[in-house]
Amino acid sequence: MVKKLGRSWKRLENELLGSPEETMGFSREFSSFKQSFIIKKYDFSSLEQVEEIKKELLGKRILILNAKDILQNIDVTQLKRGIEDLKSFLRENGGSMARLGDQYLILTPNSYVKISN
Repeated sequence: MVKKLGRSWKRLENELLGSPEETMGFSREFSSFKQSFIIKKYDFSSLEQVEEIKKELLGKRILILNAKDILQNIDVTQLKRGIEDLKSFLRENGGSMARLGDQYLILTPNSYVKISN
């Protein structure tokens, strides 16, 4: 009886726990959608970096932009244009952007990683 219970328990344990992916909410059908992302701090100091930021996002990087330097050294109108360019790029790719405090922005590359309020 104990041996039989041991085998049943092992089978039940395997069904309940499954793989780490299943434990984290990825079903077997959708496991191919999993992607690996890198979180990277990025010093945003000039508008010339906008294209480089887009390339970083296409490389599945979540960016935390330090905008302290650009906020101090550029006209607000130009900065808004650069931010709008990044926003439209993110919209096209399903990404998102949010502010972190006074000088940081966080950008996510696609719809697999979203920012929540």
